[in-house]
Amino acid sequence: MPEDILRDELDECATRINASIGNVFSQLTALADEVVDIWRRLSAEGRKPTSKDLATLKPKIDAHLQAERTSVHGTGVVIEPGELADQEMYLEWWRVGASGKVVPMTLNFNRRSESYYNYQSMPWFARPRDTGHNIVVGPYVDLYGADMYILTFSMPIYVDGRFVGIAGADIALHRFERVLLSSLMKMEHEALIVTEEGRVVAANTANWTVGEMAHHAFNRAEADCKIIELGEAAAHWSLIQRPNRRNMTGAA
Repeated sequence: MPEDILRDELDECATRINASIGNVFSQLTALADEVVDIWRRLSAEGRKPTSKDLATLKPKIDAHLQAERTSVHGTGVVIEPGELADQEMYLEWWRVGASGKVVPMTLNFNRRSESYYNYQSMPWFARPRDTGHNIVVGPYVDLYGADMYILTFSMPIYVDGRFVGIAGADIALHRFERVLLSSLMKMEHEALIVTEEGRVVAANTANWTVGEMAHHAFNRAEADCKIIELGEAAAHWSLIQRPNRRNMTGAA
């Protein structure tokens, strides 16, 4: 196959995948914008926000969790300590429970407890806070007790230049993988998506297992291997097209 056709195939696949990543961040932007509106409105009234003020986010959160064919397993905002008048640490975060109902995420913020959850040190909170950039963390096994792989999409929230928290979404990888595969399966050559550390997110052949470390494929010196960076630097993912053709039997 001519080199230019191969490159077009890779570029088209990257464009589709970037659109899927962008759709998640668009949902987070809507949450972040509403938080900014709350902070500015209450500042004009001369008071700090409280946890109750964040309840107005619930309709948007419900819409994201209950959308048809959604990959979102949990979503909401996590607030920088000291920003609320009534809570030192707080998150307005909801998830899909075992029954399929939307339930609140509850974490232990008692610093004296053995199960204290310090989200300030978590990459999905610390890196957007410290860099000002969007990020995708994972895949990793979830906190929800369902033993599923999760990707956490996260973006910083700023009010007039001050960091006040993050808007985030936990994406069920087995669902998001299907979205990614719809693009990968259109490629004639073996292709996979890997994280910054080289962990497989999705692949169009059975040669790779989601979550495994793909050291060989991530070797950027591999002969005839083509790589495109994905997610406008937020995801730190790479789309890798390897030189070997895949079996097209039954391909989508």
